[in-house]
Amino acid sequence: MLTGFNTDIEYEGVVYHVQTEDKGLQTPFILSLVYTGGAILVSKRSPYDDLIAEGFDEDVLASRLSRQHKLICAAIHAGRIEDLKRMGERDAAEKTVQRQQAAAAKQTEASAETEMISLATEPQLEIAAPAPDHFAIAGPDEAEERLRVILLDEVELTGGNSVTLRVLVTRAGPDRRQPARKARVVVKVLGSTFRPTSTMATTSSQGIATIPILLPLFETGRAAVLIHAHIDGETAELRRVILPAKSS
Repeated sequence: MLTGFNTDIEYEGVVYHVQTEDKGLQTPFILSLVYTGGAILVSKRSPYDDLIAEGFDEDVLASRLSRQHKLICAAIHAGRIEDLKRMGERDAAEKTVQRQQAAAAKQTEASAETEMISLATEPQLEIAAPAPDHFAIAGPDEAEERLRVILLDEVELTGGNSVTLRVLVTRAGPDRRQPARKARVVVKVLGSTFRPTSTMATTSSQGIATIPILLPLFETGRAAVLIHAHIDGETAELRRVILPAKSS
């Protein structure tokens, strides 16, 4: 997964924050968010399944990531905020159609599987669901999240370093997403070679929590930061991998 971009742009007295990131090979798309005052105005998703099908090239992906971020920043500089909003709404509508088509296909597949099972003569074996992997990058589908966690400053997390995480928590509103005020945020540091630690904070009126943490020093194994937000019975999570400390 590539390092993303974060840019603040002021236009007619309003500061817009643009964040663009690669969601990783498990969920291959580039996501750009534009928000102000904690409220997300635009969400732009660009899949890159074609890169994976043709043979993944990280340089090409990095170029796409940079280009998408620069184009959105240029549109804001030109005052085309409403055009960006309409673009985001169109993308959301297309994604809804794709999700409905996928659900219909899944239902047809399930019906066929049920028919096959009814014809089978031997008992079926129950397969246990895989245990959750706390070190995975991919999270749930953003479009379906009522509560969402966003890491404002994407920095490389390396064992042994001290970092301050700025976390934005938003909730789905009637028209657009709104900052989640007084949400409880718990940051857990998990690793296969050290004991887990946790730190708690509460979001401000802008939906932002600032959490300083110390990343344990390790050179082998796997580790990750798990950011968990909770408010009024709703929860959301975000995960980031911690890299091992480099040997001197």
